[in-house]
Amino acid sequence: MSAINSLKTQTCVAFAPASLSNLGPGFDSLGVALSIWYDQVHITLTPGLAYTVGFDPSGEWKGPTDPHKNTASVSALHVAQTLGYTGGATIHIKKGIRAGSGLGSSAASAVAGAMAMNGALGSPLTKSDLIDACMEGESIVSGARHGDNVIPSLMGGTMLVESGNPAFHQRIDSMMDVHFAVILPDVEVLTQQARALLPASVTLKDASVWASRLSQLILAMSNADVSLFGKLVMKDDLIEPIRATLLSPYSAIKEAALKRGAKGCALSGSGPAMFAVCSSSAEASAIAESMKNACAEFGISSLTAVERINARGAYTQ
Repeated sequence: MSAINSLKTQTCVAFAPASLSNLGPGFDSLGVALSIWYDQVHITLTPGLAYTVGFDPSGEWKGPTDPHKNTASVSALHVAQTLGYTGGATIHIKKGIRAGSGLGSSAASAVAGAMAMNGALGSPLTKSDLIDACMEGESIVSGARHGDNVIPSLMGGTMLVESGNPAFHQRIDSMMDVHFAVILPDVEVLTQQARALLPASVTLKDASVWASRLSQLILAMSNADVSLFGKLVMKDDLIEPIRATLLSPYSAIKEAALKRGAKGCALSGSGPAMFAVCSSSAEASAIAESMKNACAEFGISSLTAVERINARGAYTQ
């Protein structure tokens, strides 16, 4: 540990991607890393004990600058404590994903913060070693240690996570050639707000059906069956109907996507982001346009993107 504290000033920049979560019946347990939207965290180690947090004005969003209330800095502090580093740091954040998006904004910041601190200290920890730090940062915002955004953002690919125990996770290896048409309406849905609407328990029958549908969804991905995967992301009768009430154009966006040829369409996480399952980039582009037009009919602007599964996950420079 003394070697770490005797390091001269070190710096590292980390990038962590957005992610889709739930994917229908995978509530709190299934997520996939995306390839376009990233959060960026730049950490420089400094003499003294102080941690300072700042935001790039060109980013999509600016959050708290208290080091103990910011997702990136909380995860960075956890890494520093793990490695016995007792110095200070400046933490500069550029948000590529706005808060309340349903695309794992807080998770991406937490992951990038942990990755950047680990990199600044010489990268002694593996990604698996960083999971606890990332979850600490994420929980500042979400109020719980759910890994369905954190684990895909950190590890990349499609990840199955045990709800409440993200250290237990599995990568779903698939050759599925899927494209996502993703829409982000200009509406904020905060995770804690959306969770407050959910039931505290479900019936044994509902739990059994849910488990069956999640198993079929994972099998469809493993078998690279895009059409079946699309159908199954729409098989959430418990969570999505409740969360959909927070997004007025939900039904119109979904209908527009399916009418244009999408294999399926669903909310990502708590929303408002939605995704459509497509079999090609050209199809996804056309479907994204239809989704955007449907959203605009409600007087709500939106961003759209054609996304692929990002196998790499978070990385440093």
